[in-house]
Amino acid sequence: MSAGGRLRGPVFGGSGTAFARRAKTTGTTAFLALAAVYVLVPIYWLVVASSKSQSQLFSTQTFLPPAHLSWASNFKGLFTFENGDFRWWLLNSFIYSSVTATLAAVVSTLCGYGLAKYRFRGRRVIFVLVVGSLMVPATALVVPLFLLEHFMGLTDTYQGVILPLLVYPFGVYFMSIFSAEAVPDGLIDSSRVDGAGELRTLWQISRPLLMPGIVTLFLLSFIGTWNNYFLPLTARNGEPLPAHGRPVRLGEQHQLGRCPAHLPRDNPGLARLCPADAGAVPVPAALRGPRAQFRGDHR
Repeated sequence: MSAGGRLRGPVFGGSGTAFARRAKTTGTTAFLALAAVYVLVPIYWLVVASSKSQSQLFSTQTFLPPAHLSWASNFKGLFTFENGDFRWWLLNSFIYSSVTATLAAVVSTLCGYGLAKYRFRGRRVIFVLVVGSLMVPATALVVPLFLLEHFMGLTDTYQGVILPLLVYPFGVYFMSIFSAEAVPDGLIDSSRVDGAGELRTLWQISRPLLMPGIVTLFLLSFIGTWNNYFLPLTARNGEPLPAHGRPVRLGEQHQLGRCPAHLPRDNPGLARLCPADAGAVPVPAALRGPRAQFRGDHR
């Protein structure tokens, strides 16, 4: 060792660190691969099973496609079922989901931004109430929600399904945390010094910084509303919901109940395969646009 030099660690220390890093990377990759298999295998089975006829579904290998695909006949039967009501179900679900997700994102952003960037009396109490409301189970709100909607005449309407979902406590909490980290207070103060009002500051300064959070919230709300079965089921006035008023998830249950007229009662599982496939396709198709916000494609 030369004068003034430093003692060096053992020669094997670097290789040990590299080995630990490789082991950690390998373990993480293996875990993510198992998680991907866990998620993708049921989807793969759903796609393969929907390509089989009723006899092929129970006579062929579970995860292998049949020799003769039956997608055309299966989906033709789906979209002609009861005069093509499935098209109405898709349209209703898209209306529910797109309107609810848009308005919920706006309301949650305004509330969360206000809680994060403004100081006013009762702010902490409101934030605690928002977080506390996340622990209230949705089933506990069914009876008061139905009574309120019945009193206001909102049962069996689009508004009866959309309005309750606009109050999104998780969205308010999420946007409050995101706004506190994404928008520096100094940037807002500089905008005020330059003479911008609060709305202009929010729209021109804060909104671009909040877009990733807003898009994430939109996606969560859209998917949650699309898959919502319980609220459309309860937001009716005790009468069977007409065909043109059902969303996809409620329509699937109705179709499953009617399928014994077309399929043997002991094999009702096929009734869900094509509706599940067709009901899932519009979700990623409708969400392709907002993905540009994550890539920064503000064109």
